[in-house]
Amino acid sequence: MQNRPSDYKVVSQPYVLPSDFPVDWMNNYVQGDDEITYLHFHNCIEIGYCFEGSGVFFIEDKVLPYAQGDVSIIFPNQLHLAQSLKGNVSKWHFCFVDPEALFSADAVSSGFWDRAGKQRHPGFCNIVTSDKHAEVVWLTDNAMKELERCQPGYESAAKGYIWTLLTLIGRQTMLQDEGISEAAASRADRHDMHKISKALEYISQHYMESVQVQRLAGACCLSVTHFRRIFRKCMGMAPLDYIHNVRIQVAAALLCHSDSSVLAISEEVGYATLSSFNRQFKRVMGEAPTRWRARKKFPA
Repeated sequence: MQNRPSDYKVVSQPYVLPSDFPVDWMNNYVQGDDEITYLHFHNCIEIGYCFEGSGVFFIEDKVLPYAQGDVSIIFPNQLHLAQSLKGNVSKWHFCFVDPEALFSADAVSSGFWDRAGKQRHPGFCNIVTSDKHAEVVWLTDNAMKELERCQPGYESAAKGYIWTLLTLIGRQTMLQDEGISEAAASRADRHDMHKISKALEYISQHYMESVQVQRLAGACCLSVTHFRRIFRKCMGMAPLDYIHNVRIQVAAALLCHSDSSVLAISEEVGYATLSSFNRQFKRVMGEAPTRWRARKKFPA
């Protein structure tokens, strides 16, 4: 039995990290395609390395496909959830880091992180790929290997990799934030995001169905008018446009990582006609799905 929108919840998952080594580690985490019933957030940075599979991350107003070899960077207090593609699993290593404790012994680095790392960074792409940022993926992979092997001195080695990794991430966020308009950077506060969180979770599980705005608004205990206004403020688009965006991002992942036909994928993500799917795909991705697949598809 599927959950009603009102069954979804937001969960805080805090980590208490020791000051001398402010890092926790979770290896070989298996992310299934089963229904997720909550968005969650942490009081620290979550760094993930996907070593098998593919799927989609929902991170506040972003819908981001991921695949083997990608790195996820989730800032403190960012609402998020991940889901593997239907019928598949993905496997991850995760580490959780308190950057303030990590940088506390060095005034220069601490000051840099104060400027660069304490916001939610709406312009930052939380999924990092090796073709665009090979050094970030390399640092993450090596930090995870140190944490996994626990050889003598691994704490110092892992700290070094993570220190450099967070410095590069901080630099990237500062450069990207310069190009984000003030309105976009401040459009969603935590309170408003929580107001629509049940709608976001419901969409993440039912995007392939006919989703009514009235049902989403009711799940959030808001009038339709008020819900539409808050949703646009938080997400930068109308609810229907967001649903199309989710469908197309899932379709993009399927085009890359499956041999299903374009027609079968269009039906799987919720489009009744291929023409409608093609139109929405080109609007979101900038080109037709067949051409996009030819450029992006991973070799078998």
